[in-house]
Amino acid sequence: LRRGRVRLGAPPSLCASLVPDVLRAYHARYPGIELFIDEGGSRDLVRDLAAGALDLALIITPLGVGAPALTTTELLHEDLVVVSSPSAPPPVRRARIRIEDLRGLPMAMFRRGYDLREMTIAACRAAGFEPSFTVEGGEMDAVLGFVRAGLGVAVVPGMVAARSGLRVTPFEGDRMRRTVAVAHRKDTPPPRAARELWGVLLEHLGEAG
Repeated sequence: LRRGRVRLGAPPSLCASLVPDVLRAYHARYPGIELFIDEGGSRDLVRDLAAGALDLALIITPLGVGAPALTTTELLHEDLVVVSSPSAPPPVRRARIRIEDLRGLPMAMFRRGYDLREMTIAACRAAGFEPSFTVEGGEMDAVLGFVRAGLGVAVVPGMVAARSGLRVTPFEGDRMRRTVAVAHRKDTPPPRAARELWGVLLEHLGEAG
C-alpha cells in the first residue's frame, strides 16, 4: 500500500483514547495512506456509513431499531467509571460507586447525541431517578475540564479516565459497560487500505489485552 485514503469514523471518547495509538501504528506501517477522521456520535456515524461517506466506523452497540444494513464486529467491552476532581471530596467513601449513588450528585454532562449521555441517563432512570446536571452540552475534553474545575462528576470510559489525571471511581459489578464494535456497509466491502487499518486495530487490542 503506497497510496490511498481511509475514512474512519469514531466517537470522541475513542478519539481521545484508542484511536491515536492505532493511527500512529498504521501510519508507521503505511505512511502513504491519507487518514480522514470523522468524529461523532454512533448514530451520526452509522448514517454516514450508510451514505457511503465512511469506509469504517467504531461505534457503540447495540444500534437499536431501524439501523441500516451494516456488518459489525465486536472489538471490546469497556467499563464506564466516575471521574471527579482530585481537589474535591470523593463522590462516595467506598472504593466503588453504585448507580444509585449518583442521585442528587452534581454532574457534568455531554451534549445531546453523545452515547455516554444516553447511557448515563438511561441507567439513572432505570434506578428510579433523574440525574442532576450542573453543566451540560460539552464535548469530551470540555466535560473533563468541567470535572477538573470541580463543577461535578462525570461518567466516562475507563480508557479516557486513565489518561485524564482525575480521580477514578469504578462502578460496582458490570452494570455500566459499553460494547465497542467496528462497522462497515454490508453491500460494499471496505477498500484494502481500510481492511489493513482494521487489522492494525485488532493487533493493537490484542497487545493491549
